[in-house]
Amino acid sequence: MQIPADVAVVIPHYNRADLLRLTIDSVLQQSAACRVIVVDDGSDTDQWQRIQLYADSQVQVLRRADGPKGPSRSRNVGWQQSDCPFVMFLDSDDLLGGWCLQQRLAAIAEFPEADAWVFPVLLFRNHPGDLRILWNQMAESGDLERFLVSDPPWHTSSTLWRRSALERLGGFNELVMYGDDADLHMRALFGGIRFQRMTAAVPDVFVRRSDANRITNGVSAWLLNSRLVRLSEGSRLLLHFGTDSQRRLWQGQYFRECEYLLFQVPGSWGRICAVLRQWKREWPRAGLAWWIACFYLAVACATRRHAYLLLRIARRSRCG
Repeated sequence: MQIPADVAVVIPHYNRADLLRLTIDSVLQQSAACRVIVVDDGSDTDQWQRIQLYADSQVQVLRRADGPKGPSRSRNVGWQQSDCPFVMFLDSDDLLGGWCLQQRLAAIAEFPEADAWVFPVLLFRNHPGDLRILWNQMAESGDLERFLVSDPPWHTSSTLWRRSALERLGGFNELVMYGDDADLHMRALFGGIRFQRMTAAVPDVFVRRSDANRITNGVSAWLLNSRLVRLSEGSRLLLHFGTDSQRRLWQGQYFRECEYLLFQVPGSWGRICAVLRQWKREWPRAGLAWWIACFYLAVACATRRHAYLLLRIARRSRCG
């Protein structure tokens, strides 16, 4: 029998049984009533068998096989499974501070008109408190523009959602498997979701930063393709809702993607060209900015060993 709860904590999982146990324990120590919903995204058989043992009256463990692979679909399955009026999302290697849900429920009582409440979160390496570094700095304004330039002011786990707000948005875009959290928050900001920024709150989630491999840090074909999907979905959103200045900001994402490929993916000229073609196709009036980007990237690739650093310094100096 499930325990009634106000908040559902949804945790997508893939092959992290040991870390997941720590994550669940950090949720179960909360003084506020909550329900944990773990959605496994096709882990190896031994991992799946282990995490099934974590299920009890407060922890629900699901295994999904339908829809596209990735955290977006898993998170949607989780929040849709719950009937709790409030939802937050937690990665399977991160931890809640013992005061987290109590603090967040107090914010609901203080600001009942909001649809979502946003809190600061801290990074950690081995144990909470070993890094006193915020995941990012929040401000009182300019949130949307920061999402548009890949400087998200808050993390996936920063937000406590009213379930009805997620229903209005349709949850995560399951076509977006990289940057899905930023996509959701951008749609929410464009869609009039009322955010309450709790900038003075004590950070209440600890986001792990370690040397372990993370799926979103790789350069697999799957990940690189998902980044292109993210660009397309963002362009569709901006073309429909954005202002001219916001659209210009978003087009800068295509250039940043090309630079990412240039820096991080050896032999990436073919993929760079694919991004440039997509940019031109989705923004046919890109104009001079597109041509300048093409020239810069062609020179940077051709002179990578000798002039590349100078080109980058020059560009950074001009932007500054």
